[in-house]
Amino acid sequence: MILEIDCIPCILDDVRGAVELLTDDEKVKFKVMKQCLEFLSDGIDQRKEPSKYITEAHRIVKKVCGIEIPFAQKRRMCNQLGLDLEKKIEPILESTDKYEAFSLLVRWSIAGNSLDFRTVGTGYDFDIDSIHKELISLVDSLDIDQTEQIYDMVRSADTILFVHDNVGEIVLDKLLIRHIKRLGDAKVISAVRGGPITSDATMDDAEQVRLSEASDSVIIAGPDTLGISFDEMSEEFADRLADSDLIIAKGQANYYVFSEHKDQLECRVACLFRTKCRLVSGLFNHPTNINIASLI
Repeated sequence: MILEIDCIPCILDDVRGAVELLTDDEKVKFKVMKQCLEFLSDGIDQRKEPSKYITEAHRIVKKVCGIEIPFAQKRRMCNQLGLDLEKKIEPILESTDKYEAFSLLVRWSIAGNSLDFRTVGTGYDFDIDSIHKELISLVDSLDIDQTEQIYDMVRSADTILFVHDNVGEIVLDKLLIRHIKRLGDAKVISAVRGGPITSDATMDDAEQVRLSEASDSVIIAGPDTLGISFDEMSEEFADRLADSDLIIAKGQANYYVFSEHKDQLECRVACLFRTKCRLVSGLFNHPTNINIASLI
């Protein structure tokens, strides 16, 4: 998906929400917004994905505010929430058959996509108890459901590249990966960001939630991008894209990118995410935010 005109006010609203919580200094807030406006005015290209501009806007936030890891406490809280959920979900799986367990874990992984604490998700000033309740309410909802086809592809794949999205959510991804490993002989490689940006998961987050206990390896997809970037991807990630039998991509930002670059790939991409805006929901003929398990 490429940039739409409605993406521009959304980017600015997201940045405004971030700086409101990161600093009380009005001069700093105005400096951030001014630089973001200047960047969008001079550098916007409608042929690019929205995540490119969200990334650059949040890089401006980090630079101007002088904060290396924005929302560090919220990131840790989300990871801990994920770990708490892991303890509650695992016992349910023991009496569930292979496909039903896979389907349930796909839905939990997608519900976890709501842990995005940006303004397009739960909001920067979120309440952890409210998020817990919201995730549980979303587990039974799957509006675009190609789970059976994805299940068949998972079982026949030799190598799966799992592209993660947010903190906290990666714990639920870990449960799904662990089950995938039980279904066949597939090697599963997890890809996270090389630096912190908003709620996207990094190597530090992967270590906090012990992601390597499930995945065969954890690699860095690229630098501090929101979602992955085909312009800034690491060499190792590019190699994994080329030799994987299936890609599982989490989150709307990764959907932006893979839907635009699918013709460059040799394999199918299973996109698991909750839509965050009417534009993306509209691509699936829905007017409101929905949960999606779709092959592209």
